[in-house]
Amino acid sequence: MAGKDNLVTPSAAEARERGRKGGKASGEARRKKKQLRECADFLLSLPVSDLRKYNKMTKMGIPVEGIDNKMLLVTALMIEGQAGNVAAFKELRELIGEDAAPGGEVTIVDDL
Repeated sequence: MAGKDNLVTPSAAEARERGRKGGKASGEARRKKKQLRECADFLLSLPVSDLRKYNKMTKMGIPVEGIDNKMLLVTALMIEGQAGNVAAFKELRELIGEDAAPGGEVTIVDDL
């Protein structure tokens, strides 16, 4: 077979060393990803600091104890979706676990 002479097979010790380095790098990447996720969770759990947005959410009927930055983002997606932003609508559906219509098409009916 052509090119078979070019293959270099590492020894058992070299393979073990490469595996060890890969494992360390993987662990470091997981720790960084976890730290980033924890930071995002912390920021999203903070109360809404913009009084106008806070008041708008209370007028929508959202309980005061439920108003945080997570709820603000979901509310913004809903408002954008209601305004006809199909990408926001799809994102909101994906968040709540609803599958898109067959073929991935979404039909928005504006009869309100």
